[in-house]
Amino acid sequence: MSIETDIKHDLALPADPLDLLQAQVKRQKLFLFLMMGLCVFALISAMAAIGLALSGNQENTPEKDAMLARIPDIENRLEGFSSELAGLTKELTGTNNNFEALSGRLAELDITDQRNAIIRLQRILIRQEQDYRNFLTNLENSLYNFHMMVPHSQGWWDEYKPELTQIVELSKARENYVANLRNN
Repeated sequence: MSIETDIKHDLALPADPLDLLQAQVKRQKLFLFLMMGLCVFALISAMAAIGLALSGNQENTPEKDAMLARIPDIENRLEGFSSELAGLTKELTGTNNNFEALSGRLAELDITDQRNAIIRLQRILIRQEQDYRNFLTNLENSLYNFHMMVPHSQGWWDEYKPELTQIVELSKARENYVANLRNN
């Protein structure tokens, strides 16, 4: 991997917590509306069944008596659905209140601290590259002086000089890359 990809990967920011929270609230709202719709559908179905049972033939047949006997059970179930609907509505209201409170707290967060931390990290990286180049310059000067002291040592000096120059150029490129990140 290149230095550029490594630095971008290390500086990648996490997903926005507000977006995650909003998505979760949307899913909860969808689920609650679905449950409310099912409760309303069950209520309408039960009322239609009761209406059909009562408006049907006035003769007392065993089937009609069995249906009439089930009416209290159906009414109890309807009351259960109604109480469940009320609970879900109350939960939805609580979720909305929690969402509003969290949104307020999130708005109070200061994101400049994170930006300042990134800028400080960039400054540290730039300073590190400058120190590294100072070390390389001192090394080069020392090797040159050593080369001048040792007779017939021109060959190794000519061999190591381009390598040191290339390493210094790479260090300058890394410093420029980090400095340009600050501008983006």
